Amino acid sequence: MSVTVFSAQKKAAGFTLIELVLTIVILGFSAVIIIPFFSAITHSPDPVLREKAIGLGQAMMDEITARKWDENSPNGGGPIYTSESPSTAARLFPGSVSASTIGLDAGETAGADKRALWNDVDDYNGVSEPLGGFFYDQNGAQLPGNLTGFTRSVAVDYIASNEPSIDSSTSIKGTATDTKRIIVTVTSPLGETFLLVAVSCNI
Repeated sequence: MSVTVFSAQKKAAGFTLIELVLTIVILGFSAVIIIPFFSAITHSPDPVLREKAIGLGQAMMDEITARKWDENSPNGGGPIYTSESPSTAARLFPGSVSASTIGLDAGETAGADKRALWNDVDDYNGVSEPLGGFFYDQNGAQLPGNLTGFTRSVAVDYIASNEPSIDSSTSIKGTATDTKRIIVTVTSPLGETFLLVAVSCNI
């Protein structure tokens, strides 16, 4: 009786080197496409929040720069006496009065919602919003829309007009000059800070 022996090789389970390399290449290409896509989705609210922040700052700056330089400035403009140009003021504009100090004047009420009676740029010094959870326009009406997480503040001070550059770091003067710097600071819910700087001159 004869016995026939069949030898069968068992195929090894697993991936070949070529399959592994192809898999890595495909995953690499996928990552190049997918990661920026998800990153864009994650940061998609950023431009909208930035635009809102800049809009809040610009609206306040437009409102402030439309006001008179000082409480004592004549309607329509015109210089008044300041410590920076006393001889010029005395010679060209006899009877001019000294510039008022920074801040609210008589008859004006503090508060971001009380701005309807404010008439000069330095009345806005110290404004801080939200006030009671709300932002307000120049007439005291609440601004519409979701502004949760935003903040807005204003600083106004005297600076020298002959500074080589005027920005948020320019040194302030302790006495009245012919130039007031206005800084509107807005912070977005993302923690980004936006500074808008303008200058109002005694002319």
